[in-house]
Amino acid sequence: MYDEVGQALDPDTGWGHVADHDDAPAVIDAILRLDADTEYTRTELSESADVAMKTLYLDGTLEHLVEMGFLSKEEAEGEETTYTVDRESDVYAAAAEFDEAVTKRLGTAEPTS
Repeated sequence: MYDEVGQALDPDTGWGHVADHDDAPAVIDAILRLDADTEYTRTELSESADVAMKTLYLDGTLEHLVEMGFLSKEEAEGEETTYTVDRESDVYAAAAEFDEAVTKRLGTAEPTS
C-alpha cells in the first residue's frame, strides 16, 4: 500500500483513500459541520477546513472527496464551481457516525448529528 518513503500507492481501502490526501481529514471534519443546504466555493471549503486552497487544488483533495461521496460538485458554464455536502451518501453517513461515536467515547466537542 505504501512505497519505501511512505507515499500511498493506489489505495485499496477506505482509510487508504483518506490517507492518500494529507489534508482530507481536515476537510472531512469541516464537511461534517457544514450546512448541507448551502453551496460552497473552493475558497469557502478551504477556509472552513483551515487548509490552503492551493493545496486542495494541487493535490486534488476536493475532487477525491467528490469521488468518495462526501461532496457533490456543481458546474455551470461561466460560473465558479461550487460544492454541496452529500448527506445522502453512505460514506458521509459512516463518517458522521464515526465522528459521533468518537466524540461520545472521548467526551469531546458536540457531535455532528
